[in-house]
Amino acid sequence: MFAPLLTTLFLFLAACQSLSSLSGPSQDFVSAANALAQAESDYFDEIQAASDAAYRLQAAETYVAKKRTFPQFVAELGKHDDFSKAKALRMAAMQQLLNYTQQIQAIITGSNATWIADDAKSATTNISKLVKDAGDKADAQFFTNHSGVVETAVTDLGRIIINHESATELQSLAHDARAPIAQIAEMVKQDNANIETDNFTNSLSADQTQAVKDILHSIYQDPKVNAAERLEALQVAADWKQILVTKSQAIQNALAKLQAANEAMAEKENTSLGALSRQAYTLAQQAITGPSPVTVVPAK
Repeated sequence: MFAPLLTTLFLFLAACQSLSSLSGPSQDFVSAANALAQAESDYFDEIQAASDAAYRLQAAETYVAKKRTFPQFVAELGKHDDFSKAKALRMAAMQQLLNYTQQIQAIITGSNATWIADDAKSATTNISKLVKDAGDKADAQFFTNHSGVVETAVTDLGRIIINHESATELQSLAHDARAPIAQIAEMVKQDNANIETDNFTNSLSADQTQAVKDILHSIYQDPKVNAAERLEALQVAADWKQILVTKSQAIQNALAKLQAANEAMAEKENTSLGALSRQAYTLAQQAITGPSPVTVVPAK
């Protein structure tokens, strides 16, 4: 009568033993993936905001200095570099990473999350459409020099998620996901390095500062502006704050943690859940069906 109970108990203990040593790295991965996705979103929002601010200030400088006709000023005021395609491509890759984290959590908690496979398929379809749509966009080409590589990585990672939909071995999932995760990480690293090393983000800051200086210089040179107006302009300039691009380091830190956590899951030296379960079952059967205890007959 105790056989089913003991078997269930051993199977439960085996599962706990198998997954407990991986729960730390898995949670580290989830945390790093969420941090990376947020930093990526913030990074492109900062770039967009800084670029827009630079154009507005440069147009204002043209207006104050009367360097252009009014229609030309209006045209400059309307300048805008659209980084939405580049952001969408990167966020599609991040979404597949988040689908992967959902699969990790499903395995750790033993939940039945069949919807993850559908989300993985959707992310794969979305990245393909985005790469095709962004093919003729200069900003997307600038920020996604490796769009073909990341499309392959996102597709491969989606296939791995689908293949492991009903799997319970976290190590196997992490091992299979190494390559596509490394490709996504390399794409992010190289594109961010290009953005930073060619001083693109620094130039956005410099353009804003120079435009404000030019505005103040034009006001100073204008004989029609009185001292009170100059003082007011200085006060406005003093309160002005640049829109900066600050998330590059956060992205690099999250990437490092992400890959380290996945390596820990892939390389952790513990027996797979299946092997432990089989061993536990064998032990339970032995406990129930083992030989009867030997009866010792006292000597007469």
